[in-house]
Amino acid sequence: MKPTMYDNFNLLEKRVIDTLTKSDLERIKEVLQRIKSPTICTGVGGSNVVSNFASKVISRKNTCIVESIEPRSILYKDLTNYDNILACSYSGRNYGVSTSFNNDKVKYLLSSIPKEGVNNITYASSIQKEDSFISLAATLMPMSILLAYYTDNDLSVIREILSTKKDYLVNISKIYEVLSGYDTSTASLFLESTLVESGIAIPIIHDKYGYCHGRSTTSYHQDSSAVIFNKGTELDKYLMSLLSSYYNQVISIDSKYKDPIIDDFYFTYQSMLLAKSIASTANKDLSRVEYSPLVKKLYHYKGEM
Repeated sequence: MKPTMYDNFNLLEKRVIDTLTKSDLERIKEVLQRIKSPTICTGVGGSNVVSNFASKVISRKNTCIVESIEPRSILYKDLTNYDNILACSYSGRNYGVSTSFNNDKVKYLLSSIPKEGVNNITYASSIQKEDSFISLAATLMPMSILLAYYTDNDLSVIREILSTKKDYLVNISKIYEVLSGYDTSTASLFLESTLVESGIAIPIIHDKYGYCHGRSTTSYHQDSSAVIFNKGTELDKYLMSLLSSYYNQVISIDSKYKDPIIDDFYFTYQSMLLAKSIASTANKDLSRVEYSPLVKKLYHYKGEM
């Protein structure tokens, strides 16, 4: 029988710790340290979340310019000022990877399966592959590999974060407005992607300051809930004092770590738990999504983009 989201969430921590234990973290560190100049990170679906996080880790750890974009955008972007492409993909074999590598840049692949002719950043696992429409372990495993690199392979903070489990009490809304920004972009990207791909609700992502310039009108006319990644700034406190009067509910995910990279990993994990709570309340299963017939028609597209 196909596993449910509850099965996959129950295995999530175990899968992440397993990949950290089974992977050659020193080898991965050696490869990632080679990236010292302007780089584009890329990925699609759940791997777009990984790409976003990779761009932050490499930019801060290696002190170089890194940008995260989707594979199709690489075809239209002037790559003159970039030296490297890092593609993120669980299988390493989708059309987005080959599209991303169709250039003369130095190529890196963060994947569970190595590929010939590129710099491989390969993570391992001894546990059966996750079977889920929404990527949970397939997203968090490579993110944990990146965070391990960031912390010089100190895994204690990853274990601590994974032990911080929480059930969010939520009411169902048609629209979830997510107040975020660059500092929490990985977390908001996961939440947005999950709500869209599962069809549970319509997510709208707001930059917190951009929200102050006219983007607060939706909740005045629609049945909306607000999700805020609360860093405790003066703006966050001001927003928190106002939002409850204009939304069906306000869900605050509060910052726990001073380090911005570690905090965004924590926020992303909490976003997974929030998505689970939203799905459970809506009587939906993130692993067994009733998806559109368009999905199978579009997923294997390999034509001109």
